[in-house]
Amino acid sequence: MKSKKLLALALSAVMVLSLAACGGDKEGGEATGTNFPGTPDEDTYVVDFRAEPPELNSVLTTDVTSGNVLRLVISGLYRLDKNDQPVPDLAEETTVSEDGRTYTMKLRQDSKWSNGEPVTAHDFVFAYQTICDPKTGSQYAYIVYDNLLNGNEVYEGTMSPDQLGVKALDDYTLEVTFENPIPYAEHLLSFASYYPLNEKAYKEIGADVYGDDPDKIVTNGAYSISEWVHEDHITLTANEDFYDPDRCAVKNVKFLMLKDSNARMNAFQGGEVDVVNLTGDQMEQAKELGIHTESYVDNSVWYLQYNLQKTDKGLDNVNIRKALMYGIDTKELCDNILKDGSVPATGYVPTSINGGNGELYRDYAGDIIEPDIEGAKEYLEKGLEETGLSVEDLNGIAILTDDTDQARRTCQFLQEQWKANLGIEVSINQQPFKNRLDAMQSGDFDVVLAGWVPDYNDPMTYVDMFMTTNGNNYGKYSNEQYDSLLTQAMKEGDFDKRIALIAEAEQLGVVEDAVVAPIYFQSTSYAVSDKVKNMTRTGFQEFDFTDALDK
Repeated sequence: MKSKKLLALALSAVMVLSLAACGGDKEGGEATGTNFPGTPDEDTYVVDFRAEPPELNSVLTTDVTSGNVLRLVISGLYRLDKNDQPVPDLAEETTVSEDGRTYTMKLRQDSKWSNGEPVTAHDFVFAYQTICDPKTGSQYAYIVYDNLLNGNEVYEGTMSPDQLGVKALDDYTLEVTFENPIPYAEHLLSFASYYPLNEKAYKEIGADVYGDDPDKIVTNGAYSISEWVHEDHITLTANEDFYDPDRCAVKNVKFLMLKDSNARMNAFQGGEVDVVNLTGDQMEQAKELGIHTESYVDNSVWYLQYNLQKTDKGLDNVNIRKALMYGIDTKELCDNILKDGSVPATGYVPTSINGGNGELYRDYAGDIIEPDIEGAKEYLEKGLEETGLSVEDLNGIAILTDDTDQARRTCQFLQEQWKANLGIEVSINQQPFKNRLDAMQSGDFDVVLAGWVPDYNDPMTYVDMFMTTNGNNYGKYSNEQYDSLLTQAMKEGDFDKRIALIAEAEQLGVVEDAVVAPIYFQSTSYAVSDKVKNMTRTGFQEFDFTDALDK
């Protein structure tokens, strides 16, 4: 299994139309020149982040916002360039075994941690063994233990940690052995769960507080954390000791946490921020004002996840879940509420994701869902009959979501749709992003509006989240057939057979069991000031300022 990243609902980012989007030309040259030159400090880009990064401990992190920070302050074995292609970072030389399972990497010897210690192969061994220790409590542990040799056995305690498929052959030679050949292994090795971890600092600081503040984390990346005022802003400053300082687009990056779309637009117009996401209505306003804007197609899917443990609210019943899924006019949502280029979801895996052999997955699997209001009414009637519940019992359902105005508008639309189409009156429970994540993890929700962006360009990064043991399976879905299909797909080397197994699993989870209700595939638009150059925004890198030298 592989992982996905949780999104905060505030127009998050994904796969670009122009893969490197800048405030001048698309290649980061001279600015085009508008009436919005940006913030006054030429050495600082001020970017609206929209949410507080909840977890900067790389073995625990699960969300896009934290991943954006970690990408800038931690160097791993590989990184993604501005075109989303994995390129060597600390792995200077890589040799792959004939069976495609073992990667032997010679590491750079000029990278060091902010505590002065050199970055060595042992830091990767410690990190992988730590995330594969169930005592760590990582929701993303499976992205390592399901992939590395003996990972499941180590996680379950039937093998010792030193039998995990990672070894330091010497201080600067790392050997990583996978359970099966992985075609996207280098992409996987660029992901946060595969970052190194300095053992000395981790133990001295303490796992329970590691990453909570600038003085509670050690970094080795292009930037370091110079300031963090929680729920307000976090500032990153170029690392003077970084092995490749010319890759940094700017000396300082200040991430703000503006939750209101009007506040964002006002801040941009006032020269207080250089990059802000825009709503559909604001895109029209921006064009009239002559603001430079960028848009890109989104690899993310926004969906409703049901808590199958909520038997008193009928959410354990497949027909009630289908009623809620099919009882939403998703086209109206996209056209009249979002108005940002987002399109109705036709499955759980977005249209932009590759299936292999040069073919898009959605083209292979086809469209498997569409709104069906009349059918939803029939599903509801059948579900109420099966459970003995009444519509009034379902009125207690609450939609958990973020505390942004975008989330509020979306959930209000869902609320109106279910009332008009099904007679169900639900409530909305808005929480700060971190609190929403905590509620999902603890199972303290009925239905949650959530989003995922991919960790690599393959449908597996979406569908595996509903496997029984997956740490992100918050709704507690469990189907042996679903698990078996994806387990087979992970081991299948034949393209046609593998993609058929994944498509069958998606059909089972979404259409037959309705464990999740895909709502829309997202598109993102944003305003950018003239001063910003060499900023990468894609579905795999919502923000990156370390690609200045990429071709």
